[in-house]
Amino acid sequence: MKFRSLRPAEAIRTNALIVPVFSDAPTIPAALPRAVRATTLRVLKAMAGTRRLYGVTTHYRGTAPERLILVGAGRHAELTPERLRNVTAAGVRSLWRAAEGVRTGGAAASPPEVRRIAVVVDEGLGNERAVEATVQGAIYAMWRPETHRSRPEPLPAISTVGLVASAVPAAAIRRGEAIGEAVNFARRLANEPANLMTPTNVADEARSLAKAAGLGCEVLDEKRCRALGMHSFLSVAQGSHQPPRLVVLRYHGRAGKGHDAAARPGRSAGAYDLALVGKGITFDSGGISIKPAEGMHRLKVDMTGAASVIGTMGAVARLRPAANILGVALLTENLPGGGATKPGDVFTSMSGKTVEVINTDAEGRLVLVDGLTYAQREGATRVVDIATLTGAIHIALGDHYSGLFGKPEPFVAHVRAVSAEAGDRFWPMPLSDEYREEIRSDIADIRNSAGKFGGASKAAAFLDAVVEVGVEWAHLDIASQDWSDRDQPHSPKGPQGPGVRTLIALALEAPGPV
Repeated sequence: MKFRSLRPAEAIRTNALIVPVFSDAPTIPAALPRAVRATTLRVLKAMAGTRRLYGVTTHYRGTAPERLILVGAGRHAELTPERLRNVTAAGVRSLWRAAEGVRTGGAAASPPEVRRIAVVVDEGLGNERAVEATVQGAIYAMWRPETHRSRPEPLPAISTVGLVASAVPAAAIRRGEAIGEAVNFARRLANEPANLMTPTNVADEARSLAKAAGLGCEVLDEKRCRALGMHSFLSVAQGSHQPPRLVVLRYHGRAGKGHDAAARPGRSAGAYDLALVGKGITFDSGGISIKPAEGMHRLKVDMTGAASVIGTMGAVARLRPAANILGVALLTENLPGGGATKPGDVFTSMSGKTVEVINTDAEGRLVLVDGLTYAQREGATRVVDIATLTGAIHIALGDHYSGLFGKPEPFVAHVRAVSAEAGDRFWPMPLSDEYREEIRSDIADIRNSAGKFGGASKAAAFLDAVVEVGVEWAHLDIASQDWSDRDQPHSPKGPQGPGVRTLIALALEAPGPV
């Protein structure tokens, strides 16, 4: 699918034209051809439902464009990049059901295949932001979850998306493509069943992406992880026959020696401007502390954090910021096999801190503490981890926000501001000494569970125990938004890919001021 600039007069030579319609701005863009504007006004008058936010009305014409797709965009005064992304995605997704319409004249028919479409870009947000958001929305709409049906649901065969705007900057298209495809990458990996997306298979996906993007890539096996002292991470893998993997992706935009692993700078403070650490539990049964059967099939998405980091690193390589970025993805299953970790077991983490395992279903933090230590020892001075970490964050925030923790406070505030601009919704959560005190163990340094109340903050306190002095750190708990049970404007139900846009935005600004 290619994006290009399209003059308004050229919009009539497409298979479909998507037009955002605002409830407080009833006029149709004057730049559109007169015949298209007249049809649009007539359809709006007859079908007022289009005024509903993300409501879609498709009108089949006897002449090009064969489809006129009107999408409710709400109040123009409330327009945001996220709304513009969703409007575009809703319009493109309506083409999934293209055969449901009727042609002008009332005769039921199966409309011709859609290959060339056009989107009217509302530039109220500024030209570059609007174009980038529109491109992202179109890409989000081209992902479907039914990949393993014997007859998969078809996607529209769109080859070209024309952007009707005063200008279509190539840089805005490039950013929109990189970000949109990174989100879809994370969705795709998280959507795969656990028998087909094992730790080894995820590592293979990372290798393929790194090769295509020009990233340095290392995959550490169990032996190498053990030599590094990553016993907390490895404790989670003990019950599975699938071997664990640690994926390390390296991008060097200011090293002056290329992007391959051999050219990376020395492992000293400041070697990386930003490190991204992702939890990758490719299936989570809870281990010995086994989960209820209901809904367990969804725990294939417990590797969303790792998928997000890998997808982000691919986007970073395409967008080439002048910074050094490290990506770390920790991959394992959490199963109740004969060798599985037992409640009460004690392990030594890579940081040297000893960990008492109270609940084997609190495994994500056991994995992440070693990933955080690894990133810091590689010289990262700013670290962001992303994980489907706690059900507690879902209880606290519902489906509409993810949790944000970290230190120091100015950096946390900065991450929140960046995420809002990127289109993600993170809410700052408390992380104080009281939570740190609660995760102290009677027989080791820290324990991985301390009761259900305040569970998300206690999990963050556990991670904080290995964050070194002077390191800026943010923890993104996305367990409230990684999966949706209902269709969203930009996505069908299933994996959603939250946080990817925030990670990319942080990478593009690094090293940035706080």
